[in-house]
Order: sequence, then structure tokens, then C-alpha cells
Amino acid sequence: MTGTWKFSNKRLRDLERIAHLVFGVILLLYVYGLWGDSTAFTLVVRVFAFPALIGSGFAMWQFPRVRRWWATRRPTGGMPT
Repeated sequence: MTGTWKFSNKRLRDLERIAHLVFGVILLLYVYGLWGDSTAFTLVVRVFAFPALIGSGFAMWQFPRVRRWWATRRPTGGMPT
């Protein structure tokens, strides 16, 4: 199977929101939940969930600007020489 994935803007925003909420719940469980003392859960939160939460927040916040910037930088023609 070749090609690229195509997402509508609404679908992409919905996926970003879902991911942001999931990572927020993981952080909430870490701070207020029963697993705050687990070293494995602490590692998952510190290495994966917290950076992903920050990244998804920035992505939702700045996505229109990044999309406009990317559209102006995308090459229109063939291979550069």
C-alpha cells in the first residue's frame, strides 16, 4: 500500500483533541491517582505523556500558522537541479 494519508481539517482537529485529552487524563492520574508512586508510571509520564501533552497543545494552538507557512514553502514543480 503506497501513498499518503489524507485527513480533513475537522478530522485532524478531532484527533488532536482526543490525543490531548488522553494525555491530560494520564497526567491527571499521575498527579491525583493511585499510580503516583509507581516508578514505571512516573517514567511514562515524564518521557512520553507530558511532552506529548505539551506538543499536542502547541499543535492545536499553532496549526493554522504552521499550515500556512508549510503551504508557502512546499515546492510546486520537479526536482531541484
